[in-house]
Amino acid sequence: MDTPTYLGTDIAGLMHASRAEARRIMDANKGDVVSNHKAIPNRLETGGLITDEEPQTLLELYKIGYEAGEPKADAQRAYFQSRDIYSKLAASGKASPVALVVASAAVGSFEISENPEGSTTVTIARVNYGSSLAGIGAGIGSLLGMPAGGVLGGAIGGLLGGIVDDKKDKK
Repeated sequence: MDTPTYLGTDIAGLMHASRAEARRIMDANKGDVVSNHKAIPNRLETGGLITDEEPQTLLELYKIGYEAGEPKADAQRAYFQSRDIYSKLAASGKASPVALVVASAAVGSFEISENPEGSTTVTIARVNYGSSLAGIGAGIGSLLGMPAGGVLGGAIGGLLGGIVDDKKDKK
């Protein structure tokens, strides 16, 4: 049969697979959120979806966002650091599409608000899920549709993570 398996996969099944994978990662790391996120890019690398250098870059982006959510952290500075890392990754010409989607979700986890007086405020959820769910979505999407599925799954995961982040306290 030449029909790809992902044609028969339903949205509920994909959502269940994402939740199951997220729980498996959290259980394995006993609640350590940085270790949780470290497992995601490592799995993407093992699956051949990102290059050997990209797991460290994606982990660095996650740590910057995680630390930016701390009460006394400078979210604006962290946003510009994240954007700079993403820009270098995108401009390298060697970045994998999946790494770019996950990195973009990390930058997208920041919210930029312009005040009428002309100042700008940058906020981020205390513990953001945008890049984590982008990574999990990329991993699951790739099982269904190779790299293109990984990109689509990453984009959907990042979007869902952003929705979760919007419902949480922001710094």
